[in-house]
Amino acid sequence: MLNYIIFIITFFIIAIVFERWLKKKLKIDKSKGAFYKGVNPFQRWTEIAMIIAFLLLIWFVDNPISWLIGYFLISLSFRAFMEWKYKREEKEYILTLYSMFIYLFVLVIGFYLI
Repeated sequence: MLNYIIFIITFFIIAIVFERWLKKKLKIDKSKGAFYKGVNPFQRWTEIAMIIAFLLLIWFVDNPISWLIGYFLISLSFRAFMEWKYKREEKEYILTLYSMFIYLFVLVIGFYLI
């Protein structure tokens, strides 16, 4: 268990450093508030519907971790697509995709390999 905690802390430190480097290199300013605001109302309501559907779904499935991985994959892919389609010049979709891979990597390592 201690090895897992050390792995996660080290991994997140490396991920944060790389994300800051990526923001600087691509000149991305993603910190525009504490909460994410969608690019349009359609995105906002679709993400809310996905959250509600996921929360209802985890009550009825045997392995909620697998569904959590699927939720992150679908939700963040949708968010990256909407950012790419409507705010391509701001390049926020690159950070969203990066975050998606980080979350998925930690979930897969944490729950299936360790």
